[in-house]
Amino acid sequence: MKKILLCSFLALSVVSCQDRTKIKQEPVSQISQKAETGIKAAINFGSNPIAQRYRTIMTEKYDELEVNFASHYVIITWGCGSGCVTGAMVDTRDGSVYSMPEDKEWGGNGTYIDSKKESEILLTVAVAQSPTGEVEETRKYWEWDEGLKMFEFDKVESVLLDSDE
Repeated sequence: MKKILLCSFLALSVVSCQDRTKIKQEPVSQISQKAETGIKAAINFGSNPIAQRYRTIMTEKYDELEVNFASHYVIITWGCGSGCVTGAMVDTRDGSVYSMPEDKEWGGNGTYIDSKKESEILLTVAVAQSPTGEVEETRKYWEWDEGLKMFEFDKVESVLLDSDE
């Protein structure tokens, strides 16, 4: 009887020590867990009107694409006319949707958008043929401000392309 009582007491002590250890551990946020494991949060379609309007294309492309901008964003693009693209950006940590930089001059985001996974600089490019037949790219650089959650215009440059490109 004493052995059973002693074993029960020891088992209860071990269990209570384990519980104390768990209580002392720091809680880890869901956002950081998702970022570390590579799990993408579901798109928050209520976070931006563009998300509701382009729900189907955004869902399809978000599921296919990996992070392609500023360490934890997925830029999704779609056509908006002949030689024109536009799109949106989804934060993989919380699913928030952000609009691409507004370019009133182009009425979209140009011919294509270029981004890099570890960069906060977004490049929008409009390709056009000059009256002399040369192909010219107008490149606009936009910097993502993580604190303000918006793009800020940085600079524009024009580049004539060789006819061989």
